[in-house]
Amino acid sequence: MHQILQYAQTICNDNLELKIFCPFNANGANNYLKPTNTTASSLVSETNFKTSEETLPMVEAIKNHVGEVNWRQTYSMSEVGEDFASRHCYFELIGPTGHFYNDAIRGFICYWGENLHYKWHSHEAEEIYYILGGKALFKTKTMTKVLKANETKFHKSWESHAMETLEEPLLAFILWRGKGLDKLAQIDD
Repeated sequence: MHQILQYAQTICNDNLELKIFCPFNANGANNYLKPTNTTASSLVSETNFKTSEETLPMVEAIKNHVGEVNWRQTYSMSEVGEDFASRHCYFELIGPTGHFYNDAIRGFICYWGENLHYKWHSHEAEEIYYILGGKALFKTKTMTKVLKANETKFHKSWESHAMETLEEPLLAFILWRGKGLDKLAQIDD
């Protein structure tokens, strides 16, 4: 897990948008979370993500440590459906309940299988997506854009947004800051 954390810090230091969004401190105490699996977590290590030079080391570290991670599911099947629930998972790398403690930010690693629709959702915390591998169509009420490896998308507090993966799975590093760190996203549909 320390290797993933170190790559995350390198990415945050080297990417101007992430650096401006929040200072990433890799010195948080290890919470020694027990490894858990979801239906989708096994797909992470099997996927050949389209990466960039900047993202490849972190993607490889995540794939190599899949079995050491506390994988979670954000939503219930009644909220998102069985297909979405079985092909989406995440873990909190850094944050109040993450592998490494931090009470000022949360950093998630999230996976979505190909051709998934992530419904309109929102949360109080401000958010920035950083694409590690794959590509997806990101939507807000005023913008639609395809993002690929080494690209970012910022969402304001309570800004409703949605996402659709295309013909390939997506792996993203997502950072949260500000109020609402103690709550997860809510479906707006």
